[in-house]
Amino acid sequence: MPLRHDPSQEMTVVDPRSGISFAMFDGPKRVICKVDWDALVDRATVDGVDETDISATYDRHREAIQAIASRNYDAGQASPIVTTYQLTPLS
Repeated sequence: MPLRHDPSQEMTVVDPRSGISFAMFDGPKRVICKVDWDALVDRATVDGVDETDISATYDRHREAIQAIASRNYDAGQASPIVTTYQLTPLS
């Protein structure tokens, strides 16, 4: 079952070298997801924007990040992690 986004859209910067955590829902169950810090830096670099403004990159790509996390959850990851190769695939 696809995850639903958290209507509060809260995010938590876990660690500057770890990534950003965010919640999604599987029915009433809250699922903690994460996007790797490096994935956000790589995405910002490809976008040609300030790679130190990780929160802005997360906000710009929130829908894609949540969709990837949902697919990872459906594939069996209990705590989905979005990686650089998923957020910024090599062309």
